[in-house]
Amino acid sequence: MKRIALLIIITTTLLFQYGCEKALEKTPDGQITIDKILTNYNRSKGLLDAAYGEIYQARDQISFVMSPMECLTDNAFWAATYNAYEWHNGSLSLSNPVINWPWSSPSEQLWPDFWRGIRLANNAIKYLPQSTAITEQERKTWIAEARVLRCWYYMNLLEFYGAVPWVEEPFDPTFTGWNDLVRPAYNDIASKIEQELLEVINSGILPNRQPSQDARRVDKGIAYAIRARVLLYNASPLNNSDNDQGRWQRAADAAQDVINMAEYGLVSMQDYKKLFIGAFTTPVSEIIWRSWSDNSHINNTNGVDVGNYPYAAINHMWNCGESPSQELVDCFEMTNGALPVTYNDASHTSITITPGATAAGYSEATGGDPYANRDARFYINILYNMADYGVPYNCTEPFIIETFVGGRSGFNDVISQETQRTCTGYYSRKDKQIKFWGPGGSSGNEPTHWVFFRLAEFYLQKAEALCEVGDLAGAKTALNVIRERALQPKIENVPGFVDSKEFLRERIRNERRVEFCLEGQYRFDDQRRWKILGETNKFITGMRITKGSDGKFSYERRKIRDYQSYTDKYLIMPIPLEDAKKMTGMVQPEAWR
Repeated sequence: MKRIALLIIITTTLLFQYGCEKALEKTPDGQITIDKILTNYNRSKGLLDAAYGEIYQARDQISFVMSPMECLTDNAFWAATYNAYEWHNGSLSLSNPVINWPWSSPSEQLWPDFWRGIRLANNAIKYLPQSTAITEQERKTWIAEARVLRCWYYMNLLEFYGAVPWVEEPFDPTFTGWNDLVRPAYNDIASKIEQELLEVINSGILPNRQPSQDARRVDKGIAYAIRARVLLYNASPLNNSDNDQGRWQRAADAAQDVINMAEYGLVSMQDYKKLFIGAFTTPVSEIIWRSWSDNSHINNTNGVDVGNYPYAAINHMWNCGESPSQELVDCFEMTNGALPVTYNDASHTSITITPGATAAGYSEATGGDPYANRDARFYINILYNMADYGVPYNCTEPFIIETFVGGRSGFNDVISQETQRTCTGYYSRKDKQIKFWGPGGSSGNEPTHWVFFRLAEFYLQKAEALCEVGDLAGAKTALNVIRERALQPKIENVPGFVDSKEFLRERIRNERRVEFCLEGQYRFDDQRRWKILGETNKFITGMRITKGSDGKFSYERRKIRDYQSYTDKYLIMPIPLEDAKKMTGMVQPEAWR
């Protein structure tokens, strides 16, 4: 969960009043005046620390407790009648944000949390210039960091709620101009964020990359990354209805600025797991920014139950959580670059195996194997039937995944309850590790950290943006950097390649889905910015496997559940009702009016 630093009450600042008291913790004496903050080193530094304190630290703490955003997409399924069920049941409304924490008041989380982050950054920007307890260099550096953090929170608001007004002054408690706040054009707020970040970058105050001991603090690389992502969303169909080619070119150029930084480089496929597993203070060349809190608990909330290990007494897990969908599995190519199947019907339960996949050995016939000779990332991301998960801590024998009906990790047909067993036939593996589990509750795992930005994102952003402006050669070059790292053939060498914008667009989108699956908000954001919810979010399927008396496996694609989360109302979340009543100039997204 979020690690929230001690927040200092400043009586002259307030943003959205209903969230104020929740966001503030009083110092031991109950109140403290601003002059006592600005004449004390630690309290002055606390202004910046508070701005860092609103950053979410775990990817399974945004949608709901232990429920990743991935489960609100077609990438993964979460069993039981909690938030993901409500989301896909069409329950999102002006009075029910669904992404909420019902025991809190207000229950809404994202909207007040991100705005609180902006307010705390604004506090630091306004008051640090007045501190007499810090050096001039600290003052410049901390203000620059606060400006970047303000843009981070704005980026998060834009991803969920669309364009919102730029606010750079803490509101006075007597502020009455709520109705004067208006929703800007997306391009206007994106341009403002870009301008803000470029001013910080060009000032030279922040280092290109923070040293390992300060890796949680923002730097130029993070500023460039925020700018690039914001400009990509600005160019995307959801926010660029006229398909302004200039926006796509800006997005391509911004991605190139990140790529140009000598401090970053892609890791090899051999070291791919180190992107998600390892000590925070250990530098990884590809990582631009990641959470600093250990997320190892995700093994217990969104992984596989190792309690069925036959060779030692290991504790059972709480919940298997995000179970990868068959649709996601179908996105992983064969080693020859062929996609495995095409769908014959609207339910995805009838398929045709592609010729290239047949040539590589793909088969869903009884006794066949649909999991051999797949993209190397498949084996890092997904646990599938008969996969070797490795050896638990302080043990000697490997844990073999058995997702077939009746197997130790067998298929679960009941989707209405929390479960330790998959309802799709797959388990999430990407940021999980078998060493988290050992006899008697022992464990020997390394820390797990949620990655906010890594270099691969910007190669694929460049590929997407160049494809949209018609630079297919440049798009292929950028795309192939990621494909070749994954040991996959160049895109022009895959079976059925067509040198067209349409073909390349679909394969770039597929590459993003594979590269960033089970990492956080990527698929959630991509489905919306591409406006493809109506194509992708109507249902989800899995693979139900049975084992015959002869030991051969039979495969049945099965629809797990129909969804109602594909209408335009799910493209941009509505402003919470109580704030919408106060801010009549901030019109709701079109689908909500």
